[in-house]
Amino acid sequence: MQKLEQLIDKNFNETTHGRVANYIPALGIVDPQQLGITVYDIDEEQIGTAGMAGTRFAIESIAKVVTLILAIKRLGHERVLAELESGATDFSLSSVLLDTELNVQTEPVNYLNNSSALLTTALIDQLMGQNSFNALLGFCREICNDPCISLNERLFRSAIMNDKDLHSLAYYLKDKGLLETVDQTLITYFMQSSMMVTTQSLANLGAVLANDGIMPWNNIRLISHADNELVKKLLTTVGSFEESKEYTIKIGLPIKSGTSGGLLACAPQKCGIGVFSPALDQYGNSVAGMSLLQDVVDQLDLVI
Repeated sequence: MQKLEQLIDKNFNETTHGRVANYIPALGIVDPQQLGITVYDIDEEQIGTAGMAGTRFAIESIAKVVTLILAIKRLGHERVLAELESGATDFSLSSVLLDTELNVQTEPVNYLNNSSALLTTALIDQLMGQNSFNALLGFCREICNDPCISLNERLFRSAIMNDKDLHSLAYYLKDKGLLETVDQTLITYFMQSSMMVTTQSLANLGAVLANDGIMPWNNIRLISHADNELVKKLLTTVGSFEESKEYTIKIGLPIKSGTSGGLLACAPQKCGIGVFSPALDQYGNSVAGMSLLQDVVDQLDLVI
C-alpha cells in the first residue's frame, strides 16, 4: 500500500491533463482531479488500495465486459460472436456526422464497440425480458464481489436523453434488421452503463479474469477457461478504444477503459487492478489512470 500511495502522489499532477467526458451532462460535472487504485493480489490473497479507491463512479463502457460475459455464459460464445459478426459496424465513440463515421466494417470485428454492445444487450433482453437489467445488476454484483453496486438514476436519465449517437446507431441497426426492440435495448444499455462501482469492484472483476475465471474469494468457477481466455484477448486487442494497440505495447496487460475514467486490468495468475481518474485523453482513456497503471505494472513487475 505504501508503494501504491507513492505512485498516486507521483501521478496526481496528470489529473490536470485531459478533460472529463461531456457528451453526457451528468458525467461532465465530475471533479477531474481524482485518482484512486485497488490491486487484488491473487497469490498473497491481499488487497491494496490508495488514493480515492473508495469513490463510486459510473462503470460506463466497462459494463460491456460484464454483459458480454453474461451473454456468453447463457448462450455460448459461438452464438454470441456470430450474432455480433452479423452486425459488425465501425462507429466511433462520439461521432458528429453519422454518415461519415458509420461504415460496414472490413477489419476484424470489434466485439466491444458500441454496435456490438447494443447487440449483446439485445441478446440479454431477449433472454430476460423485463428482468434484463436486474439480471445484469445481479451478475455485476457477483463478478465484482460488490453487493452495493446500484443504478445511478440521474446519470441514466441524463444519458438516455443526451447520447444521440447511441440512439442513431440503434436505429441504424434496426433499419438493417439487426435490432428489433430499440427502446428497450437503449434503456437496458444506458442502465447498465450507469451502474456505480469502485476501484475495488473493478479489481475484483480483474482478479476473476486473472484467476482463469475462478472467483478468488470463494474459489468458485464463474467463467469457463475457454471463455475467460476469449475475454482477455478482447481486452488486449480492443479494450482501450482506438489506443488499444498502443497500450498493449506500453502496458502489456488486458485492459478495459470506461468514459467515466475507470480502468479494469488483469495480470494473469497475478492480480486484478481497478483504477479511477475522470480526466480523459481524446480517445476516451483516463490520462492519469493510464500513467498510474503503467507505473504499477513496472514497479510490481506485472508484465505478462
